[in-house]
Order: sequence, then structure tokens, then C-alpha cells
Amino acid sequence: MHAQDVALDAGRAAALDLHEGISDPASRWTDCKLPDPMVFGCLRWPETLRLLNHSTGELVPGRCRATNLCRYCQKLYVIETVEMLSLDAMEYAPNLWAVLTAREHLTRKQTYRHLEQLRDAAKMRWPTIAWFVQVEFQRRGALHLNLLVKGVADDEHEALFDVLTGVWCRRVDAEPQGQWVGVVAEAEGVVRYLSKMLAHGLKAEQAPPIGWKGHRTSQSRSYLVRPASVMREEARQSLRLKRLLYRGLDDETAALELAAANATTWTMKHVRPAAKLANRSGPVAPLLVAARPVGVGHVPRSGAGPASAELASGGGRT
Repeated sequence: MHAQDVALDAGRAAALDLHEGISDPASRWTDCKLPDPMVFGCLRWPETLRLLNHSTGELVPGRCRATNLCRYCQKLYVIETVEMLSLDAMEYAPNLWAVLTAREHLTRKQTYRHLEQLRDAAKMRWPTIAWFVQVEFQRRGALHLNLLVKGVADDEHEALFDVLTGVWCRRVDAEPQGQWVGVVAEAEGVVRYLSKMLAHGLKAEQAPPIGWKGHRTSQSRSYLVRPASVMREEARQSLRLKRLLYRGLDDETAALELAAANATTWTMKHVRPAAKLANRSGPVAPLLVAARPVGVGHVPRSGAGPASAELASGGGRT
């Protein structure tokens, strides 16, 4: 068996289930040129830092949370965002969706002003309109915008199309036939669409290049039923509970496990690499084969179990 196959098999065996993924990617790295981020985890996490669980004493690697620099953290952020939007849709679901494209290569910063003008124009007819925006990259490198829309009746989607395209096509190099406004028929369809819309942007040809600067998602202030910080924490708790249920725990046991995880305190701990593998290949930092502690950092992490330490977001938007 090739070394790459051995590494991938070992990675899949050691990786935690349901996107949890806290593991030491470096210790499983051999000759793989293009690692699967969901197998090997965050490759940007410093080899000399670990998270110390004060309840169990275990040391685990974290993740960098740089969603524009790390494919692994980017994927986990999208999973969290889908969960947040799904929870929001259960209380107040968007009923329309729109796609805005342009022939020119817009920057994310440029889209903010364009969207502001579109929202001002739409509010003149629909005062309660609000939307969630996701950036997606086309194969030619140009970005386009996916919008989930609230506050406009289903039978007015054509009127919304006219308002949006009228402003959009005057401001950017675009034609009305390149835009789209449609109806999301039912709440169950909304959840499916949310997962599809956001996960679609994870594909290699739709994802932004590593190092791209900008927020991949944003929303109107009134789009979410509660503030984004509150909704995102609800999404994290929901994902942690789902992971426990996925492992076969019953509802009561899972709730107790989640409460215990939330009560756990985490701190940063510096470790010293005891050995480094020679003759390695691939874009990975020196490997940590064994380590011994050299000191504890001053970054307390309260209320974060292994699952929460992994899925905690690095910011409100990406």
C-alpha cells in the first residue's frame, strides 16, 4: 500500500465524527500532497500550542479560525452558518431568493455599496425587506451574490426582480437576463436550500482563493430573529448536541454530556516538540510526534468542551 493511502486511512480512523475533527493532523501526515481538510484538520495551528482540558487533563490541538486562509476552518464555519440560518428559518423563514451577477470582476468591498443602494430602493416599496448574502465565485474568477430575502410576498417576486435589476444593472456591467429572483416554496425547502446554497460555495471552483480578503457572508441587521452573536451560539450548541446524538447517546445523556462540556475550562498550553520526522514532504510545519509541557498560557477558555473548542467561530462574518 502506498504511503499516501496509509496516511489517509489512519486519518479517517482517527478523525472525530460529524465534522468535529479535533485531532493532530501533523502526526498523521506522511507523503500526501493535497490533504483532505476534514481528515487532517487545521494545518495552520502552531505545533507548540495545545488546548488543555482542565477536567480531563488532555491536550488537543485547536484551529486557527482564519476562514480565508484555512480550508478546514472555512468548512466548519460554513457548517455553523448553515445551522444558524436553519434555526432562524424555523422561526421566520425567507420566502424568496435572488442571484446577482456581473460581467466585471467586482471586489467584495464594492458590493457593499451596491447592496446598500439596492436595499434603499427596495425599502421604498417593502419597508421590512431584509436579506442574507453569500458570495460565490464563478470559474472565471468573478464573484456573484446569492440572497435569501424576507419581507416580500411570494406574488411580488417579479416586482422585486424589476427593482433589483433596475438598480443593479445601472451600477455594474450586467444585464437583466443574468439575474434571478425566485420563490422558496416551503419551510422544509428553505432548510434544504440553505445547505445547498452555502455548501455549494465550498466546491473548489466556487470557493474564494486562499488569502482572499473579504466577508463571504453578511446580512441585514433585521434579517435574523435574534442578534447574530446569539444565533451563532445557539448554532454551536445545536451542533454539539447533534454530535452527541450521532454517537448513539439518548437525549437525556446527551444533554448531561453537553452541560458538562459547557462547564469545562480550557487554557492554552505551550508544548515542546520532542522529535521531528525526517524526509517528510508536503506543505506542513515540523511534525509534533511527542511533546512535554513547558508552560501554560494566559488565554482561558470557559464553557468550551472539545467539540466547542473546535467549532467556535472566529468572527461574525467571513
